[in-house]
Amino acid sequence: MAEDAQQDLAERFEAAVEYLNRQLHGARLDQWQQLDMTIPQVKTLLLLDEVGTARMGGIARHLGTSLSATTAIVDRLVDRGLVGRGSDPADRRVVTCELTRRGISAVEQFWRVDKDWLEAVMGRLDEAQLQTGVRVLESIRAADEQTRQEGQSAD
Repeated sequence: MAEDAQQDLAERFEAAVEYLNRQLHGARLDQWQQLDMTIPQVKTLLLLDEVGTARMGGIARHLGTSLSATTAIVDRLVDRGLVGRGSDPADRRVVTCELTRRGISAVEQFWRVDKDWLEAVMGRLDEAQLQTGVRVLESIRAADEQTRQEGQSAD
């Protein structure tokens, strides 16, 4: 019986997260569509946001594309002023890439929460519900960070 209750809670949790994910990302997809970017271009920006500076070969591995295809993807991002190219001081043959200020701004816009939507939702919660929500979200974040740290230490 306890296992059935645990499974039910897990399914309800998953459904709630999926709902929130759809609500939070729906408008964001429209914003990216207006930028006329491909999925590999978006993935490249998000990778560079996460790691800072990356070699062209690392970007290619992340995207699962050839080096020449990755170069074309990065070329378009450079042309848009979203990514800058550099070279590795230890080996000038190595091409490195990083976000420009404009690229950082674009990624920040991508991750920005629709504050109007969020404020409307929070306005329907009383203080106790809001405190519970904050505790739950902070617990999820802590569990995710712990899981990521454990995954990194296993590598």
